[in-house]
Amino acid sequence: MVWFRLALKNLRRRPVRTTLTVAGVAVAIAVLYSLLEFQQGYEKGLREDLNALGAHIMVVPKGCPYEASTIVLHGGKWPRYLKEEYLEKVRAVPGIAESAGILMDAIIAKNAQEKNQIFLGVDEHFRNLRQNWRFREGGWFTGEDSLIVGASVAEALGLKVGDPYRIYEARGNFTVDATFRVGGILEPTATQDDGFFFLPLATLQRVFHLPERIVVILVKVSDVANVAPVVDALKRSEANMNVFPLTELLSTMGQLVQNTKVFVLAIVLVAIAIGTVGVLNTILMAVFERTREIGMMKAVGASAGDVFRLIWAETVLMCAAGGLAGTALALVASRGTEAFIKGVLAKTALISVPKGALIGFSWPVFGAAMLLAVGLGVVAGAYPAWRAASVSPMEAIRTE
Repeated sequence: MVWFRLALKNLRRRPVRTTLTVAGVAVAIAVLYSLLEFQQGYEKGLREDLNALGAHIMVVPKGCPYEASTIVLHGGKWPRYLKEEYLEKVRAVPGIAESAGILMDAIIAKNAQEKNQIFLGVDEHFRNLRQNWRFREGGWFTGEDSLIVGASVAEALGLKVGDPYRIYEARGNFTVDATFRVGGILEPTATQDDGFFFLPLATLQRVFHLPERIVVILVKVSDVANVAPVVDALKRSEANMNVFPLTELLSTMGQLVQNTKVFVLAIVLVAIAIGTVGVLNTILMAVFERTREIGMMKAVGASAGDVFRLIWAETVLMCAAGGLAGTALALVASRGTEAFIKGVLAKTALISVPKGALIGFSWPVFGAAMLLAVGLGVVAGAYPAWRAASVSPMEAIRTE
Protein backbone atom coordinates (compact mmCIF):
# COMPACT_ATOMS: atom_id res chain seq x y z
CA MET A 1 0.00 0.00 0.00
CA VAL A 2 2.95 2.33 0.70
CA TRP A 3 3.94 2.20 -2.98
CA PHE A 4 0.53 3.42 -4.05
CA ARG A 5 0.68 6.32 -1.58
CA LEU A 6 4.08 7.36 -2.93
CA ALA A 7 2.85 6.88 -6.51
CA LEU A 8 -0.19 9.08 -5.87
CA LYS A 9 2.03 11.81 -4.44
CA ASN A 10 4.28 11.68 -7.52
CA LEU A 11 1.30 11.89 -9.89
CA ARG A 12 0.02 14.98 -8.10
CA ARG A 13 3.32 16.72 -8.81
CA ARG A 14 2.51 16.63 -12.57
CA PRO A 15 -1.25 17.38 -12.71
CA VAL A 16 -1.48 18.36 -16.39
CA ARG A 17 0.34 15.30 -17.71
CA THR A 18 -1.51 13.01 -15.33
CA THR A 19 -4.90 14.47 -16.31
CA LEU A 20 -4.25 14.13 -20.05
CA THR A 21 -3.12 10.52 -19.66
CA VAL A 22 -6.14 9.64 -17.53
CA ALA A 23 -8.43 11.34 -20.09
CA GLY A 24 -6.99 9.24 -22.93
CA VAL A 25 -7.70 6.02 -21.02
CA ALA A 26 -11.14 7.31 -19.97
CA VAL A 27 -12.30 7.85 -23.56
CA ALA A 28 -11.37 4.31 -24.59
CA ILE A 29 -13.05 2.80 -21.52
CA ALA A 30 -16.18 4.97 -22.01
CA VAL A 31 -16.65 3.67 -25.56
CA LEU A 32 -16.09 0.09 -24.45
CA TYR A 33 -18.49 0.39 -21.49
CA SER A 34 -21.21 1.99 -23.65
CA LEU A 35 -20.85 -0.72 -26.28
CA LEU A 36 -21.09 -3.62 -23.81
CA GLU A 37 -24.01 -2.05 -21.92
CA PHE A 38 -25.93 -1.28 -25.12
CA GLN A 39 -25.50 -4.88 -26.27
CA GLN A 40 -26.92 -6.22 -22.99
CA GLY A 41 -29.69 -3.63 -22.87
CA TYR A 42 -30.64 -4.29 -26.49
CA GLU A 43 -30.97 -8.03 -26.01
CA LYS A 44 -32.97 -7.59 -22.79
CA GLY A 45 -35.26 -4.96 -24.32
CA LEU A 46 -35.87 -6.95 -27.49
CA ARG A 47 -36.67 -10.05 -25.47
CA GLU A 48 -39.21 -8.08 -23.42
CA ASP A 49 -40.78 -6.64 -26.59
CA LEU A 50 -41.12 -10.07 -28.16
CA ASN A 51 -42.50 -11.60 -24.95
CA ALA A 52 -45.08 -8.81 -24.81
CA LEU A 53 -46.50 -10.04 -28.12
CA GLY A 54 -47.92 -13.01 -26.23
CA ALA A 55 -47.07 -15.31 -29.14
CA HIS A 56 -44.44 -17.89 -30.05
CA ILE A 57 -44.51 -17.66 -33.86
CA MET A 58 -44.80 -14.76 -36.29
CA VAL A 59 -46.16 -15.24 -39.80
CA VAL A 60 -45.43 -12.41 -42.26
CA PRO A 61 -45.56 -11.89 -46.04
CA LYS A 62 -42.60 -12.94 -48.14
CA GLY A 63 -39.80 -10.41 -47.78
CA CYS A 64 -37.20 -9.37 -45.25
CA PRO A 65 -38.12 -10.85 -41.83
CA TYR A 66 -36.13 -8.22 -39.93
CA GLU A 67 -37.98 -5.40 -41.62
CA ALA A 68 -41.20 -7.25 -40.79
CA SER A 69 -40.22 -7.59 -37.14
CA THR A 70 -39.62 -3.84 -36.95
CA ILE A 71 -43.10 -3.24 -38.36
CA VAL A 72 -44.65 -5.70 -35.90
CA LEU A 73 -42.86 -4.30 -32.85
CA HIS A 74 -42.99 -0.62 -33.71
CA GLY A 75 -45.81 -0.30 -36.24
CA GLY A 76 -45.70 1.44 -39.59
CA LYS A 77 -46.54 1.19 -43.27
CA TRP A 78 -45.47 -1.83 -45.28
CA PRO A 79 -46.23 -2.47 -48.96
CA ARG A 80 -46.66 -6.26 -48.59
CA TYR A 81 -49.71 -7.95 -47.11
CA LEU A 82 -51.15 -11.36 -46.36
CA LYS A 83 -54.61 -12.42 -47.49
CA GLU A 84 -56.97 -12.65 -44.53
CA GLU A 85 -57.96 -16.11 -45.72
CA TYR A 86 -54.50 -17.37 -44.66
CA LEU A 87 -55.77 -17.16 -41.08
CA GLU A 88 -57.98 -20.19 -41.70
CA LYS A 89 -55.02 -22.18 -43.01
CA VAL A 90 -53.00 -21.23 -39.95
CA ARG A 91 -55.78 -22.15 -37.52
CA ALA A 92 -56.16 -25.53 -39.19
CA VAL A 93 -52.62 -26.53 -38.17
CA PRO A 94 -52.59 -28.86 -35.12
CA GLY A 95 -50.90 -27.61 -31.96
CA ILE A 96 -52.02 -23.97 -32.20
CA ALA A 97 -53.79 -22.57 -29.14
CA GLU A 98 -54.52 -19.08 -30.51
CA SER A 99 -53.77 -17.00 -33.59
CA ALA A 100 -54.52 -13.38 -34.41
CA GLY A 101 -54.34 -11.52 -37.70
CA ILE A 102 -53.23 -7.89 -37.48
CA LEU A 103 -53.35 -5.08 -40.01
CA MET A 104 -50.97 -2.16 -39.46
CA ASP A 105 -50.82 1.21 -41.13
CA ALA A 106 -49.62 4.67 -40.26
CA ILE A 107 -50.01 8.34 -40.97
CA ILE A 108 -46.46 9.66 -41.06
CA ALA A 109 -45.71 13.07 -39.53
CA LYS A 110 -45.23 15.82 -42.12
CA ASN A 111 -43.17 18.08 -39.85
CA ALA A 112 -41.38 18.23 -36.49
CA GLN A 113 -44.53 19.45 -34.72
CA GLU A 114 -46.52 16.35 -35.70
CA LYS A 115 -46.08 12.77 -34.53
CA ASN A 116 -46.49 9.52 -36.38
CA GLN A 117 -49.89 7.87 -35.87
CA ILE A 118 -49.60 4.07 -35.81
CA PHE A 119 -52.86 2.17 -36.29
CA LEU A 120 -53.44 -1.54 -35.58
CA GLY A 121 -56.54 -3.37 -36.75
CA VAL A 122 -57.25 -6.19 -34.27
CA ASP A 123 -60.02 -8.49 -33.11
CA GLU A 124 -60.94 -10.66 -30.11
CA HIS A 125 -58.20 -13.18 -30.95
CA PHE A 126 -55.61 -10.44 -30.50
CA ARG A 127 -57.11 -9.56 -27.14
CA ASN A 128 -56.61 -13.17 -26.03
CA LEU A 129 -52.88 -12.83 -26.71
CA ARG A 130 -52.55 -9.59 -24.74
CA GLN A 131 -52.93 -11.01 -21.26
CA ASN A 132 -51.08 -8.00 -19.81
CA TRP A 133 -53.66 -5.49 -21.03
CA ARG A 134 -55.57 -3.53 -18.39
CA PHE A 135 -57.89 -0.60 -19.11
CA ARG A 136 -57.39 2.63 -17.21
CA GLU A 137 -60.70 3.90 -18.61
CA GLY A 138 -63.40 2.28 -20.71
CA GLY A 139 -62.87 -1.14 -22.26
CA TRP A 140 -62.96 -3.20 -25.45
CA PHE A 141 -64.50 -1.99 -28.74
CA THR A 142 -68.20 -1.20 -28.46
CA GLY A 143 -68.79 -0.71 -32.19
CA GLU A 144 -67.21 -0.18 -35.60
CA ASP A 145 -66.29 3.42 -34.80
CA SER A 146 -64.76 2.57 -31.40
CA LEU A 147 -61.09 3.37 -30.74
CA ILE A 148 -58.66 2.10 -28.10
CA VAL A 149 -55.53 4.15 -27.42
CA GLY A 150 -52.30 3.41 -25.60
CA ALA A 151 -51.34 5.23 -22.40
CA SER A 152 -48.72 7.42 -24.08
CA VAL A 153 -51.10 8.44 -26.87
CA ALA A 154 -53.84 9.37 -24.40
CA GLU A 155 -51.43 11.44 -22.33
CA ALA A 156 -49.85 13.23 -25.31
CA LEU A 157 -53.21 14.11 -26.90
CA GLY A 158 -55.20 14.59 -23.71
CA LEU A 159 -57.78 12.01 -24.78
CA LYS A 160 -60.51 10.65 -22.53
CA VAL A 161 -63.17 8.00 -23.03
CA GLY A 162 -65.95 9.43 -25.19
CA ASP A 163 -63.75 11.97 -26.96
CA PRO A 164 -63.93 12.07 -30.79
CA TYR A 165 -60.75 11.50 -32.78
CA ARG A 166 -60.43 12.21 -36.50
CA ILE A 167 -57.83 10.75 -38.84
CA TYR A 168 -57.19 12.36 -42.21
CA GLU A 169 -54.66 11.85 -45.00
CA ALA A 170 -54.83 12.18 -48.78
CA ARG A 171 -53.41 9.06 -50.44
CA GLY A 172 -53.15 9.00 -54.20
CA ASN A 173 -56.55 8.05 -55.58
CA PHE A 174 -58.36 7.98 -52.21
CA THR A 175 -58.48 9.86 -48.91
CA VAL A 176 -58.37 8.44 -45.40
CA ASP A 177 -61.00 10.45 -43.55
CA ALA A 178 -62.90 9.05 -40.58
CA THR A 179 -63.88 10.06 -37.08
CA PHE A 180 -63.89 7.62 -34.16
CA ARG A 181 -64.83 7.78 -30.51
CA VAL A 182 -62.42 6.72 -27.79
CA GLY A 183 -63.86 3.63 -26.12
CA GLY A 184 -60.88 2.54 -24.05
CA ILE A 185 -57.56 3.82 -22.70
CA LEU A 186 -54.95 1.25 -21.73
CA GLU A 187 -52.91 1.21 -18.57
CA PRO A 188 -49.18 1.69 -19.29
CA THR A 189 -47.66 -1.57 -20.53
CA ALA A 190 -44.03 -0.42 -20.93
CA THR A 191 -44.21 -1.76 -24.51
CA GLN A 192 -44.86 -0.27 -27.94
CA ASP A 193 -48.60 -0.72 -27.30
CA ASP A 194 -48.46 2.50 -25.27
CA GLY A 195 -47.97 4.50 -28.49
CA PHE A 196 -50.52 2.76 -30.75
CA PHE A 197 -54.11 3.42 -31.86
CA PHE A 198 -56.22 0.23 -31.98
CA LEU A 199 -59.28 -0.16 -34.24
CA PRO A 200 -61.49 -3.12 -35.15
CA LEU A 201 -59.78 -5.06 -37.94
CA ALA A 202 -62.69 -4.70 -40.39
CA THR A 203 -62.84 -0.95 -39.72
CA LEU A 204 -59.15 -0.37 -40.43
CA GLN A 205 -59.41 -2.46 -43.62
CA ARG A 206 -62.30 -0.31 -44.80
CA VAL A 207 -60.90 3.10 -43.84
CA PHE A 208 -57.44 2.46 -45.32
CA HIS A 209 -58.82 0.69 -48.42
CA LEU A 210 -57.17 -2.65 -47.63
CA PRO A 211 -60.05 -5.13 -47.87
CA GLU A 212 -59.29 -8.63 -46.54
CA ARG A 213 -55.64 -7.76 -45.95
CA ILE A 214 -53.45 -8.22 -42.86
CA VAL A 215 -49.75 -7.64 -42.20
CA VAL A 216 -48.91 -10.33 -39.66
CA ILE A 217 -50.35 -13.37 -37.96
CA LEU A 218 -49.27 -13.98 -34.37
CA VAL A 219 -49.44 -17.62 -33.28
CA LYS A 220 -49.46 -19.04 -29.76
CA VAL A 221 -48.82 -22.78 -29.55
CA SER A 222 -50.38 -25.17 -27.05
CA ASP A 223 -47.02 -26.61 -25.98
CA VAL A 224 -43.92 -24.40 -26.10
CA ALA A 225 -41.72 -27.49 -26.31
CA ASN A 226 -43.35 -28.40 -29.65
CA VAL A 227 -42.86 -25.12 -31.52
CA ALA A 228 -40.69 -26.71 -34.23
CA PRO A 229 -43.37 -29.14 -35.58
CA VAL A 230 -45.91 -26.32 -35.72
CA VAL A 231 -43.44 -24.12 -37.61
CA ASP A 232 -42.77 -26.92 -40.11
CA ALA A 233 -46.49 -27.48 -40.62
CA LEU A 234 -47.10 -23.77 -41.18
CA LYS A 235 -44.31 -23.59 -43.74
CA ARG A 236 -45.88 -26.44 -45.67
CA SER A 237 -49.37 -24.92 -45.57
CA GLU A 238 -48.73 -21.82 -47.70
CA ALA A 239 -45.81 -20.82 -49.96
CA ASN A 240 -46.40 -17.07 -49.72
CA MET A 241 -45.77 -16.80 -45.99
CA ASN A 242 -42.58 -16.44 -44.00
CA VAL A 243 -42.82 -18.30 -40.70
CA PHE A 244 -40.48 -17.43 -37.83
CA PRO A 245 -40.44 -18.67 -34.26
CA LEU A 246 -39.76 -15.59 -32.13
CA THR A 247 -36.88 -17.30 -30.33
CA GLU A 248 -35.13 -17.75 -33.67
CA LEU A 249 -35.89 -14.15 -34.63
CA LEU A 250 -34.45 -12.92 -31.34
CA SER A 251 -31.32 -14.98 -31.89
CA THR A 252 -30.86 -13.83 -35.48
CA MET A 253 -31.42 -10.15 -34.73
CA GLY A 254 -29.10 -10.45 -31.76
CA GLN A 255 -26.49 -11.90 -34.11
CA LEU A 256 -26.88 -8.91 -36.42
CA VAL A 257 -26.13 -6.57 -33.54
CA GLN A 258 -23.31 -8.89 -32.45
CA ASN A 259 -21.76 -8.58 -35.90
CA THR A 260 -22.04 -4.82 -35.69
CA LYS A 261 -20.40 -4.96 -32.29
CA VAL A 262 -17.39 -6.75 -33.77
CA PHE A 263 -16.62 -3.79 -36.03
CA VAL A 264 -17.15 -1.26 -33.25
CA LEU A 265 -15.04 -3.40 -30.92
CA ALA A 266 -12.21 -3.27 -33.44
CA ILE A 267 -12.35 0.52 -33.24
CA VAL A 268 -12.35 0.32 -29.44
CA LEU A 269 -9.30 -1.95 -29.49
CA VAL A 270 -7.48 0.58 -31.66
CA ALA A 271 -8.42 3.30 -29.15
CA ILE A 272 -7.16 1.12 -26.30
CA ALA A 273 -3.92 0.44 -28.17
CA ILE A 274 -3.44 4.17 -28.68
CA GLY A 275 -4.21 4.72 -24.99
CA THR A 276 -1.63 2.08 -24.05
CA VAL A 277 1.03 3.75 -26.17
CA GLY A 278 0.10 7.12 -24.68
CA VAL A 279 0.43 5.80 -21.13
CA LEU A 280 3.72 4.08 -21.93
CA ASN A 281 5.09 7.26 -23.51
CA THR A 282 3.99 9.40 -20.56
CA ILE A 283 5.54 7.13 -17.95
CA LEU A 284 8.72 6.68 -19.99
CA MET A 285 9.13 10.46 -20.25
CA ALA A 286 8.57 10.76 -16.53
CA VAL A 287 11.29 8.15 -15.91
CA PHE A 288 13.78 10.09 -18.07
CA GLU A 289 12.95 13.35 -16.27
CA ARG A 290 13.35 11.72 -12.87
CA THR A 291 16.64 9.96 -13.55
CA ARG A 292 18.48 11.89 -10.82
CA GLU A 293 15.60 11.34 -8.40
CA ILE A 294 15.63 7.59 -9.08
CA GLY A 295 19.42 7.54 -8.68
CA MET A 296 19.15 9.24 -5.29
CA MET A 297 16.53 6.69 -4.21
CA LYS A 298 18.88 3.86 -5.07
CA ALA A 299 21.83 5.64 -3.41
CA VAL A 300 19.97 5.81 -0.10
CA GLY A 301 19.02 2.13 -0.17
CA ALA A 302 16.07 1.61 -2.56
CA SER A 303 16.38 -1.62 -4.49
CA ALA A 304 15.67 -2.13 -8.20
CA GLY A 305 12.47 -3.93 -7.14
CA ASP A 306 11.40 -0.93 -5.06
CA VAL A 307 11.81 1.41 -8.02
CA PHE A 308 10.04 -1.03 -10.33
CA ARG A 309 7.04 -1.29 -7.98
CA LEU A 310 6.82 2.51 -7.58
CA ILE A 311 6.75 3.24 -11.32
CA TRP A 312 4.39 0.36 -11.96
CA ALA A 313 2.06 1.58 -9.20
CA GLU A 314 1.94 5.04 -10.79
CA THR A 315 0.92 3.53 -14.12
CA VAL A 316 -1.74 1.28 -12.64
CA LEU A 317 -3.18 4.16 -10.60
CA MET A 318 -3.51 6.38 -13.68
CA CYS A 319 -5.20 3.66 -15.69
CA ALA A 320 -7.53 2.72 -12.83
CA ALA A 321 -8.49 6.40 -12.54
CA GLY A 322 -9.09 6.39 -16.30
CA GLY A 323 -11.36 3.35 -15.89
CA LEU A 324 -13.44 5.09 -13.23
CA ALA A 325 -13.60 8.32 -15.22
CA GLY A 326 -14.50 6.42 -18.40
CA THR A 327 -17.38 4.62 -16.69
CA ALA A 328 -18.66 7.91 -15.28
CA LEU A 329 -18.38 9.52 -18.72
CA ALA A 330 -20.31 6.64 -20.31
CA LEU A 331 -23.13 6.98 -17.78
CA VAL A 332 -23.32 10.77 -18.10
CA ALA A 333 -23.42 10.55 -21.90
CA SER A 334 -25.67 7.45 -21.96
CA ARG A 335 -28.83 9.18 -23.22
CA GLY A 336 -26.99 10.86 -26.08
CA THR A 337 -25.17 7.63 -26.96
CA GLU A 338 -28.44 5.69 -26.96
CA ALA A 339 -30.14 8.27 -29.17
CA PHE A 340 -27.29 8.12 -31.67
CA ILE A 341 -27.08 4.31 -31.84
CA LYS A 342 -30.87 3.91 -31.97
CA GLY A 343 -31.02 6.44 -34.81
CA VAL A 344 -28.41 4.53 -36.79
CA LEU A 345 -30.11 1.17 -36.23
CA ALA A 346 -33.57 2.57 -36.98
CA LYS A 347 -32.41 3.95 -40.33
CA THR A 348 -31.35 0.48 -41.46
CA ALA A 349 -35.05 -0.60 -41.34
CA LEU A 350 -33.68 -4.09 -40.57
CA ILE A 351 -33.15 -4.07 -36.82
CA SER A 352 -35.89 -3.52 -34.30
CA VAL A 353 -34.84 -1.01 -31.64
CA PRO A 354 -36.32 -1.70 -28.18
CA LYS A 355 -37.98 1.08 -26.25
CA GLY A 356 -36.58 2.55 -23.03
CA ALA A 357 -33.12 3.05 -21.58
CA LEU A 358 -30.54 0.56 -22.81
CA ILE A 359 -27.37 1.89 -21.16
CA GLY A 360 -27.15 1.87 -17.37
CA PHE A 361 -24.89 0.67 -14.60
CA SER A 362 -24.18 -3.01 -14.11
CA TRP A 363 -21.48 -4.56 -11.95
CA PRO A 364 -20.34 -7.19 -14.50
CA VAL A 365 -19.72 -4.60 -17.23
CA PHE A 366 -18.13 -2.21 -14.73
CA GLY A 367 -15.88 -5.02 -13.52
CA ALA A 368 -14.85 -5.90 -17.08
CA ALA A 369 -14.06 -2.26 -17.90
CA MET A 370 -11.99 -1.79 -14.73
CA LEU A 371 -10.18 -5.08 -15.29
CA LEU A 372 -9.24 -3.94 -18.78
CA ALA A 373 -8.11 -0.52 -17.51
CA VAL A 374 -5.92 -2.03 -14.81
CA GLY A 375 -4.59 -4.60 -17.28
CA LEU A 376 -3.70 -1.75 -19.61
CA GLY A 377 -1.71 -0.17 -16.77
CA VAL A 378 0.05 -3.42 -15.98
CA VAL A 379 1.12 -3.87 -19.61
CA ALA A 380 1.96 -0.22 -20.34
CA GLY A 381 3.90 0.24 -17.12
CA ALA A 382 6.14 -2.83 -17.38
CA TYR A 383 8.79 -1.41 -19.73
CA PRO A 384 9.11 2.07 -18.12
CA ALA A 385 9.31 0.41 -14.70
CA TRP A 386 12.06 -1.91 -15.93
CA ARG A 387 13.97 1.04 -17.40
CA ALA A 388 13.71 2.92 -14.12
CA ALA A 389 14.78 -0.12 -12.12
CA SER A 390 17.88 -0.56 -14.28
CA VAL A 391 19.17 3.01 -13.74
CA SER A 392 22.70 3.11 -12.28
CA PRO A 393 22.85 5.30 -9.11
CA MET A 394 26.27 6.82 -9.89
CA GLU A 395 25.41 7.66 -13.51
CA ALA A 396 22.02 9.04 -12.50
CA ILE A 397 23.51 11.35 -9.84
CA ARG A 398 26.06 12.70 -12.36
CA THR A 399 23.28 13.38 -14.91
CA GLU A 400 22.33 17.04 -15.33
